[in-house]
Amino acid sequence: MLKYRICNFFLIFSLIASNAIANSYLRPEFLKVIKYECLVQEKSVVFCTDQDITDPHLIIRLPLLEPIVLSNGVHAFRVMATLENNTGHNLSGASVRVVFGENTGQVLDVLISEKIIYRGTSTTNKSHLIRSDVPITFPLYERLNEIYLNADISGIKISLNELIFEDT
Repeated sequence: MLKYRICNFFLIFSLIASNAIANSYLRPEFLKVIKYECLVQEKSVVFCTDQDITDPHLIIRLPLLEPIVLSNGVHAFRVMATLENNTGHNLSGASVRVVFGENTGQVLDVLISEKIIYRGTSTTNKSHLIRSDVPITFPLYERLNEIYLNADISGIKISLNELIFEDT
């Protein structure tokens, strides 16, 4: 009887331990740590960093990195960055580079193609779809899958490529 209880204890313990390990997938709250802040002067970006700045004019975040399965069974990831505008001007859009790894195929240029008013934030309504069945994006898909499964955001870096101010 004691032998039976010990076996059951170890079986239940191993199931709980494996379940805890399996829950290490990337969750949206992990992405909140990733941000890139910039200072703008006279419609020109003068300084950007991934460190905290007092009163930044631009804050770029990566709130959307989620796996999906398309209707034809193909696995993919939806990825999108957002831009918070505190520049004092309206923006027409931006281009943001997100680096997921050290290889050249693990880079995504995200286009934010919407009007972002002063003190507003862009949406994630339009996102980039990285499919596993497209050969040119497969290295990026593999890296995103690795990041998602390991919940490791340490290799993700963001930078600002272009900022488009609205004509006034």
